[in-house]
Amino acid sequence: MLRFMVFCSCLFTLLAKADEQLLFVVNDPGSLPYLYFDHDQNSYVGVIPDILHGMQSLNYRFVSNSRKRSEEQIYANKADMMMLSVAWLKQPEKVISTIPIHQHRSFLYSPREFPENFSLAESKKINTVCTRKSYFYPKLNSYFDSKRLMRVDASNHLSMLKMLFKKRCDYLVMNEFNAINIMQLPFFEGKQLYHANQPISSVPLNIILRPEFTREKQLLDDHIRALQESGEMDKLLAKYTYTHQAKKE
Repeated sequence: MLRFMVFCSCLFTLLAKADEQLLFVVNDPGSLPYLYFDHDQNSYVGVIPDILHGMQSLNYRFVSNSRKRSEEQIYANKADMMMLSVAWLKQPEKVISTIPIHQHRSFLYSPREFPENFSLAESKKINTVCTRKSYFYPKLNSYFDSKRLMRVDASNHLSMLKMLFKKRCDYLVMNEFNAINIMQLPFFEGKQLYHANQPISSVPLNIILRPEFTREKQLLDDHIRALQESGEMDKLLAKYTYTHQAKKE
C-alpha cells in the first residue's frame, strides 16, 4: 500500500510538472522575424512561436515586458523563458540556453554601395551613425569613445532608416531582418539600401531558460536540431522575412 501511495505521489508530481504553464517573456515590441505581436491575428507569431507550436509537450504562454525587465524576471524566477543571445546576458551563469536557433547579424547600412575594402578602422573622417536609443553596440564602442564615430539616436528602427535617407547620418547600424522588413514600407519605395561586406556583430540567438528546466531545454534542443537538419528552419525564417509586409512600429 505504501509503495502504491509513493508511486501515485511521484506520478502526480510528474504530471503537475508537465502541465505547468511556463511564462515566455517577450521583449516589447518583439523582433521580426523571430517573435512579435500580430494585431490582425491578435497573437504572437514568428519563428519562435512556430518552433514552440510544434512541441505538444510544452505548456506555455507569452507575456510582454521591457528588454531590461525581461532578463531581470528570469533571474528572479518570475518568468521561465525568453529569446535572447547568450552573448548579451548580464549573468549567464544563472540560466541555461538552447543550441543556437540562428546567427543574429547586424550590419552598417548606407544608401550608397560600400567600397570593396571598406573599413571603419581606416576611415580618415569623423562619421555619424544612426542608432537605436539606449541600445549598446559593443563592436562600435571604441569608435564612440574615441569620437571617431558619432551616434545619432532615434526612438525606433523606422525613424533610424528615415534619418539615414534624409542624410542625418552617414551610416545606420541594424539587424539584417529589421532592415529587410522596414525597407518594404511604401515610404522607401524606389530607394536602395546597401550593407557593408562584413557584419559588425554576429551572435547566436537562443531560447534562455531558468536552470531547473533541463528537460525542456533538451526537448527544445532536439526539436531545433531536427528543424535545422531538415531545412525547415530556413523556411521559417523566410516565411516571416521575405513575405511579411512591414508595418509601422
